Amino acid sequence: MVLPPPFNKRVPVVDARQLQSSLPTALNMRSDLPEERTFKAWDLAEEPSQCQDEQWPDAWCAKAATVGLAALTNTSDQEVGIHLISFPDERSAAQAFKQRDKSNDAGRYTGPAGEPVYTLDLVVSRDNLLWSARGTTFQQGAVIGQVEYSWRPRAKVPADGLLAVTRMVVQRIDEKEKGLNPTASMH
Repeated sequence: MVLPPPFNKRVPVVDARQLQSSLPTALNMRSDLPEERTFKAWDLAEEPSQCQDEQWPDAWCAKAATVGLAALTNTSDQEVGIHLISFPDERSAAQAFKQRDKSNDAGRYTGPAGEPVYTLDLVVSRDNLLWSARGTTFQQGAVIGQVEYSWRPRAKVPADGLLAVTRMVVQRIDEKEKGLNPTASMH
């Protein structure tokens, strides 16, 4: 009989099913972001162009195993995009993370699992209106992620909204690496 790995052993999140289960759904988000626009992960062995479609660097796409995207909105003035890319192992992800484009980095803090998380300042143009946006980039195990939070002027956005979403996503990946079903949510 084969026993599951011990809970202290981490298993890289490398296939599309694992990565997709790490993505949050509308049920995991705050109630003011109730609509899922996208919720999907792609196996790059089957759909290699999806990596570039998700705008990850070509050098990363050459080594990555899967990519995933969850996009949630309230359809009026807020959107959250969660972009994940997984590598065969943590070392490959760490190497890619160190070599990422740092031109948008606005700050750094230590994430919930001790990983470095970098904040980004973004300006997003939608429907000829200027949206504001902030983002984070992080590495958790074999996964690199970007969380982008955008909103229209005068939208009521929680001050800690971006970091709360980032913490939840990191926790969900951490749970999956431990062989658990991801349950972290914002509720």
